Amino acid sequence: MKAFATLATGITSSIKRILMVSKIICSFLLITCFNFAYAQTRNSCDCSIVLKEIISDVESNYPGYRAKVDVAKKKEYKKLKAKAITEATTNTDRENCFYIIERYIRFFKDNHIIFSDRKTAPKQAMFTKKALKNASDQLTGVWRRNNDSLLVRIVKESKDKAFSTYKGYSLKPNGIIGNIYFELIGNEHEFRIRNYNNYLTTDLLRGRRLKNLLIEPGGIWQKMGNEKDNLTVKTSSYPDNSEFIYKSIDDNIYYLGIPSFTADIAKFDSIIVKKVIPELAVNKIQNLIIDLRNNVGGNSSFLSLMRLAYEKPFSVPGDFLLSTPKLIKNYETSTSAYRVAMLSKLKANIGKFVQRDSLKMALKENYEYPKTINIIVNENSASSSEYFLILAKQSTKVKLYGRHTAGTLDYSELLEPEELSCPDYSFMLPTTKSYWTDTNPIDNNGIQPDVDLSVYPENEWIDIIVHNHLRNRIRE
Repeated sequence: MKAFATLATGITSSIKRILMVSKIICSFLLITCFNFAYAQTRNSCDCSIVLKEIISDVESNYPGYRAKVDVAKKKEYKKLKAKAITEATTNTDRENCFYIIERYIRFFKDNHIIFSDRKTAPKQAMFTKKALKNASDQLTGVWRRNNDSLLVRIVKESKDKAFSTYKGYSLKPNGIIGNIYFELIGNEHEFRIRNYNNYLTTDLLRGRRLKNLLIEPGGIWQKMGNEKDNLTVKTSSYPDNSEFIYKSIDDNIYYLGIPSFTADIAKFDSIIVKKVIPELAVNKIQNLIIDLRNNVGGNSSFLSLMRLAYEKPFSVPGDFLLSTPKLIKNYETSTSAYRVAMLSKLKANIGKFVQRDSLKMALKENYEYPKTINIIVNENSASSSEYFLILAKQSTKVKLYGRHTAGTLDYSELLEPEELSCPDYSFMLPTTKSYWTDTNPIDNNGIQPDVDLSVYPENEWIDIIVHNHLRNRIRE
């Protein structure tokens, strides 16, 4: 009996231990399930909610909304918006959601409206012979990049009324077709480039085809097996503007390559004042080349360059702010004295445009050297680069070379990304309207060069400017 009692006690203790362990396991599973569900919630995004947030933001705060959704365009806009909302409601795929929002944004034709999904890259797709049945044009075929001999096979994927899409599949020397390297969106002459090794974004650079050459910021590609309109990729001893460079080319020509205006403003100004200007003066260098190819903009460090172009005092009208509660809230939390000073005007004119004070340029001195300033631009020169051109063209020293700029300046001044319900999405919206926008818009047209070099590939431009323009001018 005693033994039985002992056994019973042991069994009871075992059962208690089992129950305790079971509770612990259940608690662990509940916590794990909760964390998994929480993680799923954080990592998934409701496309319809995000789209509606963006639509609300655009319609309430975009300074170009009223002009672009006028009486003539209102019906088209409402139809597009309704279609996007319907598509987003039934969508469960992140990449498809991106494209739905991209199509909505495309209506406004404003490069400063930028939407990105920093979590998602474009999906890869297998190459099929079916793609070859699509109509071919001068952009389709096999291309080789000059700087690294990378091969791609470009096929035409789809076409609608506005643009075509092409996919460039990486191609091994033995002919095996691999992953998609990039997507080209546009037509056989000009296009935007979506790289497949990057996250999805509407902020895409541009490229173009010049006969049998494909020209884009990543390099120059040559079409293989094409004898017609053959152009060879010439080598150049001059930089391609991929890094910040300041140096003399010869006794009379100085080169300043600026691939972006994202440098520390004080540091950039220090280089211009303490290094570039003294070198130009001491060596009496007459001609300065400022290379802004593929410079998509950034901050206001470009103002330092106006020291070089300055001749006499001038002013340009201030831009316009659309006064909205959201903009006022942003300015209230700003540490900028300039923005704080605008608050009273904004609060007194909610729903209206408020013009800032004119930008006045009056420096203590103008420099004898350089005598000429030769600025190189192309279709990827945008935003701050374009605003610098607006100011620089006030000077008789300045001449523009290259191609038209991007046309990304009518609506400007991007602040920090908007807060969306999905933390992996980034949305940026311009907050100002430029003084020229209503009468002489720049967007989608760009600033035109004084000397158009479109018939030449970009890697020849500096050679042409140096040999055909500057040295001839020196001899004169």
